[in-house]
Amino acid sequence: MFRTKPATRVVEEVLSLAAKYKILDFVAVDDIIDLGHIRDLLPLLSSQGCDFTLFYETKANLKKTQIRAFKNAGVSAIQPGIESLSTPILQLMRKGVTALQNIRLLKWCTEIGVTPAWNLLYGFPGEPPDEYERMAELIPSLVHFEPPLFMPVQVERFSPYFERPAEFGLEIVGPEPSYRFLYDIPPDSLFNLAYDFEHRYVDGRDPATYTADVGAAVQRWRDVSREAAGSLFYRRGPGFILVHDRRPGFEQADYRFEGAEASIYLGCDAGITSTDLSAALGNAGYDSFNAPEIEEYLQELVDARLIYREGNRFLSLAIAARSDVEEEKQIKLVHGSDVVQVA
Repeated sequence: MFRTKPATRVVEEVLSLAAKYKILDFVAVDDIIDLGHIRDLLPLLSSQGCDFTLFYETKANLKKTQIRAFKNAGVSAIQPGIESLSTPILQLMRKGVTALQNIRLLKWCTEIGVTPAWNLLYGFPGEPPDEYERMAELIPSLVHFEPPLFMPVQVERFSPYFERPAEFGLEIVGPEPSYRFLYDIPPDSLFNLAYDFEHRYVDGRDPATYTADVGAAVQRWRDVSREAAGSLFYRRGPGFILVHDRRPGFEQADYRFEGAEASIYLGCDAGITSTDLSAALGNAGYDSFNAPEIEEYLQELVDARLIYREGNRFLSLAIAARSDVEEEKQIKLVHGSDVVQVA
């Protein structure tokens, strides 16, 4: 049974513990923060005038205002269940999010200043190997975001993989080998005691044979993370934006987008289709741009690795030099001195 502690009580307890033990750093043990706490608890913590540092686990499909609420309350790090940058593999996991949403979270966390601690997992039963080739190609575009740990899927007691391995094409081999060094007991007793288990794939696959490139790409991401942090960013001007690309591994480049081009790029902050952009541009006074023309332009930015494309949706990858300018639930399209807001 899941119960949520009232926000006022949480604040009282945090203040009491901070006063008693003279501490300001807290780690929440919630597996996933209640969305009501983002709405009610975090602003209440922000209003206390204390320099708290907090850590929370959360889902990956956060809104930008929710990440700002984390930041304002002192949540300096979160653990979002990202797990993959492949929508087909995320669907296998039944995560309820897409790769675009996960990349968007990484972007917004970088922009706002919240560190996401996350894993890129591999070895899911039935996963398409070519998705790892695609991720290896994608990762160099993302090195200005927080890198993950690259880890194999583990079979844990009580999980569906453990309870119904045959359903997922798995075979449980036995407890993880380390248990044998910890407990000198018969194999059956050890199996009943263990929480982590070795497994093999019924179809004979070996994930190590098709994940080497993405593993190397993740390692390079981690190696360059310090110099790469925030290395793709944009600055706003009157009717234009400047995009600066300093990502390691790419040729340094500067871009100037004016008028409709600037509006298109800003409109891709949360991920959007060319059709929706066309309608928004029309509302902003740019009537001469239809969806196919916008999509052709967006594809040029995809080829320049300034935008990520998933199906018919486009997500900008550059972070804002000033993250406080954007407003929640709105796409801002700049037309001269006018700002048209589209919900």
